[in-house]
Amino acid sequence: MVDRFLVHWMVLVLALLTGGCVSVQLPSIAHVHVGHAVTAWPDTPGRKGLFDLAQQDAKILAEHAGYAVAGARDIAEVKLHLGHVLHALNPALEPLGPGTGYGLMKALDGSADHLGFAREVKDASANIQTGLTPLIETLRQLRAQSEVLAALARDARQSRDAAQVVAYAEEVRQRGDRLLVQLDEARKRLDRLLAAEVPAYQPIAQRYLFGVIRLPTGEWVYKLDAGGAPRAAPY
Repeated sequence: MVDRFLVHWMVLVLALLTGGCVSVQLPSIAHVHVGHAVTAWPDTPGRKGLFDLAQQDAKILAEHAGYAVAGARDIAEVKLHLGHVLHALNPALEPLGPGTGYGLMKALDGSADHLGFAREVKDASANIQTGLTPLIETLRQLRAQSEVLAALARDARQSRDAAQVVAYAEEVRQRGDRLLVQLDEARKRLDRLLAAEVPAYQPIAQRYLFGVIRLPTGEWVYKLDAGGAPRAAPY
């Protein structure tokens, strides 16, 4: 019993003495940028991932485009829900609505940007470099489609022609449904890509996600505190 206690005591002392020498394996910068899309980003509501926000606002958009069409007998109701579509796209276009308050457009831009950073950094795997390229292109295309949706919803709300309002609402509904399906499929493709990573991709803690900065050279690095640990960067 005494010998066992002595061994435990010696292990504890050695751990304390060598604690300052333990090195922590930091996540790759490529995985950190992927994490900005799928786990957390500092300026989003609830610090959610940018891709998650895009999916959430796309779902709200599709739902309210459907409500607009369902309320076609009441043009005021159609226009109300088309306003909610605009809010889900970009709160700057319509400040009131049931969206996240971040906006699909901004979330798509952020997702594509950070997946682009993940693809370009030095520690990106071949899987990341090749696999993200078509996915980023898909996100850029969906971003362009969101502009068309905004134009249709805006024009419909400004029109005094009831038939045109209803026709545009139906077009918004169809396009919104397609966008949601394509975005969800893009997320599945991203998940499959990450599942194929070696070493395996793991969800990354916020202290790492928010602990990288971009140097004037364009290189991304961890911003470390005096003890060598990542600390939140001033985004």
